[in-house]
Amino acid sequence: MLLLLKPVLHHKAVPYFTYFFLFTVLICFLPGYVIAQNDTGNSSKATNFPDDKFEIGLSGGLSLNRFTKDQPQTGFNTGFVAGALIKYKIYKLLSLQLEANVLQQGGQMIRFKDDTRYGLPEGFNNQNVKNSSYILNSIEIPVLLNYTFKIKQTWKPALYAGGSYAYTFNVTETYQKTGNLLPGEDIIATVNGSQNATGAFNSSRLNFIVGANVKLPLYATLKLLLDFRYLSGLTAARDNYSYMEKVGFGSDIFTNSFVTKIGLILPLAN
Repeated sequence: MLLLLKPVLHHKAVPYFTYFFLFTVLICFLPGYVIAQNDTGNSSKATNFPDDKFEIGLSGGLSLNRFTKDQPQTGFNTGFVAGALIKYKIYKLLSLQLEANVLQQGGQMIRFKDDTRYGLPEGFNNQNVKNSSYILNSIEIPVLLNYTFKIKQTWKPALYAGGSYAYTFNVTETYQKTGNLLPGEDIIATVNGSQNATGAFNSSRLNFIVGANVKLPLYATLKLLLDFRYLSGLTAARDNYSYMEKVGFGSDIFTNSFVTKIGLILPLAN
């Protein structure tokens, strides 16, 4: 099986990045559209927000992911996020928010393999370049402190910060491996495949979260949630990773993600 050398970047990375960009742009334009609809729909839909103690909600969206830059040759991939939340107002404009999400994080990494340094013969299996895209499927539990700005009764943006615990229950690796097919021959072969890589990553992680959201009136007391956040890994997703597979040259790998979500919020009676 002889194949031409393909680009290092996975072909799926570009459309996935485009999907994330278009989804984010769509969410950014939604506030203006919702406000315009409310302005032309009289007061029946532009209901003022009550100061409810409790709110519950559902949301989902996309994540744009990358591992830390401590290792060279890292790149982006995208994933999905979906979950539920409950928020409790603790004092005036401050509230505490608890979430339970299914979250995909990860990124791309390149590994250079040359086992001929250990005396093994030349060949594709012992000398190759492997470009891998990892998806870390996790159950994430964020705890966030929100500060809400009272700009309008029907427009409530908020800033928040906090942390999350993530339990990774599965890791999938999609890879592209390229090297010389035969010893001494200038014939390049490329193999594509996927495999389970759960054992290569830590099952438990902690993230720092900072973000912003806005709630808009949708119908009666139902609110539309637009949420943007950044997650930075506090603990390593993978320990002592070396892109050269060389002992003593490794470093810990951390996850980083930009997450865009859209959801529905329902206030509960005081």
